[in-house]
Amino acid sequence: MDFSKVVKHVLVDQNLKPTDLARMTGYTPQHIYDLLRGDRRWNEDSMSKVCEVLGIEIEFKHKERQVI
Repeated sequence: MDFSKVVKHVLVDQNLKPTDLARMTGYTPQHIYDLLRGDRRWNEDSMSKVCEVLGIEIEFKHKERQVI
């Protein structure tokens, strides 16, 4: 999963800019740009804040194993 890619798509879908996301989450615009570019790693808090303000959620699924 590429969380940054998902967030970028949601921003486009919701007609928002990274600076809007920064304002909504309380992070600096530079922090958000760094996260989206991959220059900074996402952590649980930043992912949680972004999910909350964008109205998205992360779902974990157990991957089926392929029997050889």
